[in-house]
Amino acid sequence: MKDKVYAQVYSMIRTFPEGLLEALELFSKVGYDGVELIGNNTGGLPLDEFKQLLKDLNLKVISVHTIRGEKDAPFASAMGAKYVNVSLDPALLTREDILKGCAALNSEGKLYAGYGLKAVLHNHADEFRWVKGEEGKTRIYDLLLEHTDPSLLGFEFDVGWAARAGVNVTDYVRAYPGRFPLIHVKECTQAAKNAEEMEHFPKRIFHSGLQKDPETGVPILTEEMKQELYETRSWNGALGAGIIDWPSLVAAADAQGCEAYISEREYYHIPGSDGTNAACVRLDYDFLRSL
Repeated sequence: MKDKVYAQVYSMIRTFPEGLLEALELFSKVGYDGVELIGNNTGGLPLDEFKQLLKDLNLKVISVHTIRGEKDAPFASAMGAKYVNVSLDPALLTREDILKGCAALNSEGKLYAGYGLKAVLHNHADEFRWVKGEEGKTRIYDLLLEHTDPSLLGFEFDVGWAARAGVNVTDYVRAYPGRFPLIHVKECTQAAKNAEEMEHFPKRIFHSGLQKDPETGVPILTEEMKQELYETRSWNGALGAGIIDWPSLVAAADAQGCEAYISEREYYHIPGSDGTNAACVRLDYDFLRSL
């Protein structure tokens, strides 16, 4: 796989700003072609120095996650990113509400286009729930693909979460050619058996009574809660050892113009690893290069 192996920095630093520079050095040393950044985090460096560091490390910035509209769009543009992430409110379940959501996504896409960026929707499992009243017939993701403007919105297909929701990821890529410029690489060992197993933020952990940081609004989790959340991701097994047919997926994705395969790992205790994220970064890279 030439010039398409990227890493989401979340795999190393999660949502914490610390450790970004060390993570970038590791990605470069391992051999990744580039990275997907989170927000406007520069590891504390001035923008020009951060850009030079990435250049020195031979890491291209393909996209930026978690940016906040016009506040962060100039940063993504300055970094040379081509794509920025957008998402759908998971509370939208009816056809009427989802179509309104599609209109809002198109508007976001138009905003980012003004900065020379292409918006891409990154999914979890929520987007593969059935549209309310159309159970067994229409998934939310189908409406998103069919009712958004391809010139304004692409899809960053997180195939791990999609497989967790029980869909055939290769079939989706073949059914909607040209809509998937980015693939988020994530293995899935088993499809969810119920709605609870599909939850990105399990309600038993992220309940309404959970305290939040007064400054950031981020939920405050105990160490036990953090471990429980981590264990809910245990389905994210070793690449090639799960239910995704990677050769077929890559063939379909390449045929429709995929530009980057972005490795993102949420669970580190996999065969061949010592349980650390750094070890998994190397294992995932080796698998991708082998395709």
